Amino acid sequence: MTLEDFEQTARRLRPRIHKMAYRFFQNTEDAEDVEQEVLMRLWMRGESLDPEGAEKLAIIATKNLCVSMLRRRKGKNVLPINENISIEDSIQPDSQMKAEECQAMLEKAIGMLTNSERRLVLMVQQEELDTREISIITGIQIRSVRTMLSAARNKLLKQLAQWNNH
Repeated sequence: MTLEDFEQTARRLRPRIHKMAYRFFQNTEDAEDVEQEVLMRLWMRGESLDPEGAEKLAIIATKNLCVSMLRRRKGKNVLPINENISIEDSIQPDSQMKAEECQAMLEKAIGMLTNSERRLVLMVQQEELDTREISIITGIQIRSVRTMLSAARNKLLKQLAQWNNH
């Protein structure tokens, strides 16, 4: 990979690497550290790396580096719920209040999922990743990702329906 190819690849991948790392740490500084480390690792691969393979390698390297950093810190097993899970706001004040209540219920229901289910739901909801991307990041087979997401969504629906009936 030439310097020019690397610069183009880095510009293209940097936002995605940053977003993925930020999702792990909820911290801009750590996300930037991961971003720089992953780009350095890509550069160290030198000419043996083709621009097409760089994206896959960047995703895998980002995931592995984030997991390693979390293990070193002996961080929590629970990923924080970001306030950015969106429910469409309405113009009317009563609709706004209802949307905020629904948002709170959704966050509470997501908090009741297992760590792995919560992580997958948040990857879909916040990062807008598809099952293939989630499979690459987590190392879980695509079919298993789909099954786990389906089970998590069913749990969420049942919990929200139960709360609505009370």
